[in-house]
Amino acid sequence: MKKQAVKWIVGVGKYVAGFGILAAVIYKYWEPDAETSSPGLRDLLQGPIAWEWLLACLLLLVVAASLTIVRWYLFVRSLNIPFTLRHAFQLGLLGLFGNTFLPGAVGGDFFKAYFLAKDSPGQRTAAVSTVLMDRAFGLFGLVLFAAVLGSVAWASGNSRILGNAYLQWIVKVTAAIAGGGILGFLLLGFLPQRRVDRFADRLRSLPKVGVVFSNLWYAVWEFRQHMRVMGYGVALTAASHFVIIFTFHFAAQVFPPEHPETDLATLSELMVIAPIGFIVQTLLLTPGGVGVGEAAFAGLYRLVDHPESQGVIARLSMRVAEWVLALAAWIVYFRMREDLRAAKEEAKGEGGGDPIPPAPSG
Repeated sequence: MKKQAVKWIVGVGKYVAGFGILAAVIYKYWEPDAETSSPGLRDLLQGPIAWEWLLACLLLLVVAASLTIVRWYLFVRSLNIPFTLRHAFQLGLLGLFGNTFLPGAVGGDFFKAYFLAKDSPGQRTAAVSTVLMDRAFGLFGLVLFAAVLGSVAWASGNSRILGNAYLQWIVKVTAAIAGGGILGFLLLGFLPQRRVDRFADRLRSLPKVGVVFSNLWYAVWEFRQHMRVMGYGVALTAASHFVIIFTFHFAAQVFPPEHPETDLATLSELMVIAPIGFIVQTLLLTPGGVGVGEAAFAGLYRLVDHPESQGVIARLSMRVAEWVLALAAWIVYFRMREDLRAAKEEAKGEGGGDPIPPAPSG
């Protein structure tokens, strides 16, 4: 009972912290800045609302969510776990709701892992590993995205990056992390089987968590053997991140600034700074990164010499679209759950089940 009370207090504390940070950010940027002539949130919110841009944000978020769900589906099937694309969307929608409204970095992913493991009694560790791999792909993809697009813009002589030491530093750091991660994953494929087994035995000797870590190690090794599926994962991740960046770009125009040519961040700038903002809000444990995301984008806009209030209002506009989509996902999830339950009962009555598509070859 005591542990449950502590968990409840910690959970509530995360909500309080997140919305407290959000309130502090809104208070800080509510009034215009006379020194820099930056608009305040009050003035921006009193201006016209471009509903068409908000609708565009919502539609793009649907596309991005669909791409990530398909990516997870491919990961699951690559390990020969019985799974259908419809079930992937069902659990993916539940995960989307959890990641948006629940505290913690993997709130919604917990539900995906739990229900997939429950439906795969003989492959539970592998099922959980697909969720971890999918989350890792998402986070690493943001780093790789900033590194590649930033490097291309820098090499092509983009004036915004050439004239900003902070952007150059971000590109260098993300390039180093991305390069190291890719090299490590590729070198994993050259390990002989005996060393893989030896390391798994060492992990298995760890108290309490040894068996779990050993199984996860084998799962990572298994993913390394399916490079074709990993390639699909990279392509889907890149596509989803492109969509997310454009979503943020559209969100920045929901409350049009008086001087868009100077107040709004350019696409080349967003390709570098937006992934960093999304990583920051993911790593910290407020619900959906609320408050943290707004504060992060305020700081990132300052780095690229744009009004911090524009970063805040853009993130708030995108968050509204995310909340609408997450609530819709919750409703659709329950509708799909009832439909799938009825289909399973019908299949049992006929003595069969839904056909499972073949796993993609690696």
